[in-house]
Amino acid sequence: MTKRIGVVGYGRLGSYLVNKINGEENLIVEFVFDIDKDKLCDLEDSLVLDSIEEAREREADLIVEVATSEWVTRFAPLALEFADLLIFSVTAFAEEGLKENIDAVAEANKTHYYISHGAIIGLDGVRDGKDLLEDVRITTIRPQEGYGLKERVSKRTVLYEGPTRKACQLFPRNVNIHASLALHGLGFDKTYSTVIADPEARVMRHILEVRGRGFVWKIDVQGRPLGERTAAHVTESVFKTVKRICSQEHGMRLI
Repeated sequence: MTKRIGVVGYGRLGSYLVNKINGEENLIVEFVFDIDKDKLCDLEDSLVLDSIEEAREREADLIVEVATSEWVTRFAPLALEFADLLIFSVTAFAEEGLKENIDAVAEANKTHYYISHGAIIGLDGVRDGKDLLEDVRITTIRPQEGYGLKERVSKRTVLYEGPTRKACQLFPRNVNIHASLALHGLGFDKTYSTVIADPEARVMRHILEVRGRGFVWKIDVQGRPLGERTAAHVTESVFKTVKRICSQEHGMRLI
């Protein structure tokens, strides 16, 4: 059965996703929305929404958000009234009460929403061991251009250390994996974030450190940047996540 996909956000991730979906036999792009209409000039007019509210009139099985945390806050409850939703801008959940609101809408409309793991690995273990966790920390080190700093730093600089909730508020487009980790584990106030800008950095690096009753993990993920904010493997990760959600194949499934 063909699955119809709506895409919100047509930057690097969104355009990559649309191109990949167009090459799949059982997936079809139902619509694309971006506030910046100039980005959409290469798409057929029939795919482009003038406003996100028009998504209600389309028959999307899954809407994929690859835009901003502000979009999640404003429109995720609307989307979940009529479709399932894959959320990439997870820092939106640092806002008090948002998750409870979205949960209520999904429950009322029998829809589902999914949280992208993006650039990090190990979230399955954090989720499964949640009741045993004692300390969860994550450090992000990347070139300074990705943070949108007003002034350049001349040396490796710690921009923030503290609870993940505040990191999400300060760097909403840079610490989505911190937010995913918080959601799967100890929450935004008990997960500890460190954000570092390094002018000498040539890769984006995320160091996950977890301690629980009977186990200690340290995971170091490094990825070559594509642009200022996105690591090389994230684009393909988002696409494969969409395929897993939509898959009806029999046989082995990694869950």
